[in-house]
Amino acid sequence: SRAYDWPVFQKVYYGRIHEKMLRRAGGLSPRRILEVGCGTGELLLACSRKWPQAELSGLDLSAHMLEKARAKDYGRKARLVEGNVYAPPFEDGSFDLVVNSISSHFYEDGPRAFGEMGRVTAPGGRLLQASLDNGFFRFLPGPWKEAVHVPSAVYRSPQAQQKLLEGAGFRVEHSGRVAANAYLYECVKRSGATS
Repeated sequence: SRAYDWPVFQKVYYGRIHEKMLRRAGGLSPRRILEVGCGTGELLLACSRKWPQAELSGLDLSAHMLEKARAKDYGRKARLVEGNVYAPPFEDGSFDLVVNSISSHFYEDGPRAFGEMGRVTAPGGRLLQASLDNGFFRFLPGPWKEAVHVPSAVYRSPQAQQKLLEGAGFRVEHSGRVAANAYLYECVKRSGATS
C-alpha cells in the first residue's frame, strides 16, 4: 500500500485512470456506490467528492490497505469491508454503481468474480471497470492472445475482458484505452440478467 499511495504514482497513473473513469460517469446520480478492490480508498474518496449524497462501500482482501482507507475523510461514514471478490457480503442488487480499478488481474476466476459484481449491481445499474490488458503478448501467436497467466495474476485481452463482463449480465456500452496498458469498460446491468 505504500507504493500505491505514493503521491507521484497516484497522480501520474492511478489518479489519471480514476479521473477518466469518473468523467465517463458523467450525469450519473448514484445513491449506493461499491468499490470492489478498494485498496487504500483513493477511488472511493474521489467518488465521495463527485457524489456527496451517495452511500459508500468498499471491499478489499487486505486488512492493511483497508486500515489506510479507514483513515481517509470521505465526508461521511463509508462501509469498508474486508472480504473476497468471490463472495462479497452484500445483498443482490444492492448498488446502482460499482467501480473496480486495476485489480481484476488478480481475479484468476474471472467469471466468478465478475458474476458476483453483476449479482450486487441493481438492474439498470452501472459498472465502471478499468483493467490491465495482455500487453505486447497480444501481438504474438499462441494462447496468450486472449489471456496471459503468471503466478497469482491473469492479464486478459480487451475482447476476453468484455466477454467476461457480458457473461456477468452487463451490456458494455463503451470501452477504450485509458493508459498505455489499461482499458476502461462502461457497463450497464441488463434487466432480468442473472449472474
